[in-house]
Amino acid sequence: MHAEVRAIEVKLPEAELLADLYGILLDLAAATSLCDRAIELGRPERPEYLLIEGLAAAAVVRYFRCFSTGARLGLRREDITELGDQDLLSHDYFKALRDKFVAHSVNPFEATYVTASARVEDGTMCPIHSLHPGQHRLVLSTDTAEALAYLISKVRAVVQKRVSLEEHRLLAVVQALPLETIHSGDLHTPSRVDPRDVDKSRKQTLRSNHALKRTPRKRGAA
Repeated sequence: MHAEVRAIEVKLPEAELLADLYGILLDLAAATSLCDRAIELGRPERPEYLLIEGLAAAAVVRYFRCFSTGARLGLRREDITELGDQDLLSHDYFKALRDKFVAHSVNPFEATYVTASARVEDGTMCPIHSLHPGQHRLVLSTDTAEALAYLISKVRAVVQKRVSLEEHRLLAVVQALPLETIHSGDLHTPSRVDPRDVDKSRKQTLRSNHALKRTPRKRGAA
């Protein structure tokens, strides 16, 4: 027996919530991968501290993409209250870390200052000939990555429960439709991506792409 299976986009308004939840799960998975890589880099005898911090910071940012609102559904703190007080405190800490440390150069977690090389020879103070930078700051380490990875695992479990419920609800909607409604569709066609559109919202970009598709090509154009 031969069977052909195709992935077809479910283009229904009822599918928007599940699509947003899938997006959140993908962001949480990406944040976990960044944490895992940061932890791996901390194991050798000479850890790559700068890379570890960069990966940990990227993981914090990626995690909190899930809690932003706007073009898609965003999680709220209230959505994860079932995790318990300790996990919520961890969530609040990482939010402060994102808001104050990762996003802003002036914050309570670091201070940059000037040092002068004060030299004394045979009990006599010498003139100051050089200045240098000094910095005191929180360093994001493998401990940061491990703590965030643990929190993410808890949040992913909460989101996965919502996904399972939403999949069950949407599947009932899809199964109630005539077979041709879904079988006649096709996989999602990605929109054109242009780095020059980085300042546009998703709606503006989609409108621009739609207008581009409607514009007839001139004869002889590539």
